[in-house]
Amino acid sequence: MCGTLTMISCRMRKQSLMRNKDTGIIMRNILTSDKNQERSAVVWNAFSAMMNSFQTTILLIVLTRAGTDTDSGTFVIAYAVGNLMLQVGKYGVRQFQVTDTAETYTFRDYVAARGITVVLMLLASLVYVGYTLLSGRYTVQKAVIVLLICLVKAVEAFEDVLHGRLQQLGRLDIAGRILGLRLFSFIVLYALLFLKTRNLLLTSLVSLLVTLTLSLLMNGSVCGYLEPEKGHVPGKTVKHQASAPRVRALLLACVPLCVSACLNMYVANVPKYIVDSVVSAQEQTALNIVFMPVFVIALLGNFIFQPILKRLGLLWHEKRTGEFNGIVGKLAGIVVLLTAGIALAGYWLGIPVLELVYGVDLSAYRVILVVFILDGGIIAMHNLLILVITILRRQSRMIYGYVAAALALSVFGTPVLKRAGMMAICLFFTLILVVLMLYFLLVIRLRRQEVEE
Repeated sequence: MCGTLTMISCRMRKQSLMRNKDTGIIMRNILTSDKNQERSAVVWNAFSAMMNSFQTTILLIVLTRAGTDTDSGTFVIAYAVGNLMLQVGKYGVRQFQVTDTAETYTFRDYVAARGITVVLMLLASLVYVGYTLLSGRYTVQKAVIVLLICLVKAVEAFEDVLHGRLQQLGRLDIAGRILGLRLFSFIVLYALLFLKTRNLLLTSLVSLLVTLTLSLLMNGSVCGYLEPEKGHVPGKTVKHQASAPRVRALLLACVPLCVSACLNMYVANVPKYIVDSVVSAQEQTALNIVFMPVFVIALLGNFIFQPILKRLGLLWHEKRTGEFNGIVGKLAGIVVLLTAGIALAGYWLGIPVLELVYGVDLSAYRVILVVFILDGGIIAMHNLLILVITILRRQSRMIYGYVAAALALSVFGTPVLKRAGMMAICLFFTLILVVLMLYFLLVIRLRRQEVEE
């Protein structure tokens, strides 16, 4: 009898393993089968960028319509904090990794470094949430929601190093498909759960669990595509285990990128932080709505830059500066045209459409909306210049500009808002962004002069 039960148990276990294997094969085929990988990379990168750009906007629409001002305010702050912590987790490594054409560091080095930075991200999230809770700034529920969104972003942070490797190997199509489908699932699930429960805490918890599960399943199914690199020494193979000295060197090399990314996210969100501490919940909700274009345009800019990232790295490595400069100029032109078109549409149609979608009176925010659209274009230009500076390996110079910008906004932002009003803080924000862009252009010019000499 015992022998029969053992045989049945073994057979069931074998069948379960076979089903799991078949499921993995099916998922891998869905995620990787492409006749035209280059075209697919553009399409799926565009889709993932759209999902990334509009997830906050779409979910804010749902929360504003179906929830309270407290729900929408908590969600916006949770996402702002989560995106800031995401920069700690990513550590600014993606662009460095993709443009590491000589493969100075192994894939295992990048994974080990990412494990360390994700742990740092989680610790920073806990410290922040603990501080706000103990200081009375957040209620227990708001603190937990913020932490849950930070955990969602932690999943994205670790996933990013795998996608960086796929892009490094020319399979951005796989990375874009995984990210796009996961973000789409998150948006739909989060919206439906909140509409059903009207409970932001439960919605965030369930969405986190589903995000983690999907990430493990999809990324796990394509792990075979993360093929070993050729090695550091041309013509020779090396051990592919992570090396502690290399991991340490990688983390040190990317410190400026991490600090700059965090300061970039902080600077981009400063108007939210200032308004959150000064104005009413109703005014905060209105500003959050018209502030959405800042991140939409900035993230859409990344969709344009991402597919060309590896090529730019190769062009600079091969000293083909003419082609390099030409591509950068075209990308800058696209950002300018995109921003100008959206600004014109935003002036005439933006407020009526937003009022229709959100059900909030925004008539007093027409000019502010246009200013924020222009700010989004400037931040998209920042991202392009950061990409160039990273390829030129002058990332340490960016910190000075970001520190100055963050200090100026932190010190003068609240007094400007209290004394001169909302429009004044918007224009002050724009001025800081323009000065920062000019500083980045100066860094690039000085580096090119060094190369020419």
